[in-house]
Amino acid sequence: MNINYIRRLVVEHIIGITRARNSIKEIIDSIMDNNEKFIVTRDANPEAVIISYSDYLKHKEVLKKYIELKNDSARENSKDKIKEWLSGFGVRSEIIPEEEIIKMLKDLEINK
Repeated sequence: MNINYIRRLVVEHIIGITRARNSIKEIIDSIMDNNEKFIVTRDANPEAVIISYSDYLKHKEVLKKYIELKNDSARENSKDKIKEWLSGFGVRSEIIPEEEIIKMLKDLEINK
């Protein structure tokens, strides 16, 4: 893999908001031509990031998958907690169909 290609994937430019406002065309051209990223600062504090639309869509997809995995993990944890709770009442959770436990979870989510 070409080192310049890798460098372009990770290069971020830090730019003040005034300069960004005055150079927006050049910034967009640089993003589109070289896949660069710009961190826009105000009073030396990072405020925004300018990236290509395709990168935005990729980040959005990664975030969506992360949220799905997090929700799946929380759902599995909740199923375990319900089984534990039921066993506290002497109910053998292994005899309860998985679908019934999922229904209990959905009922709990609706009634929050």
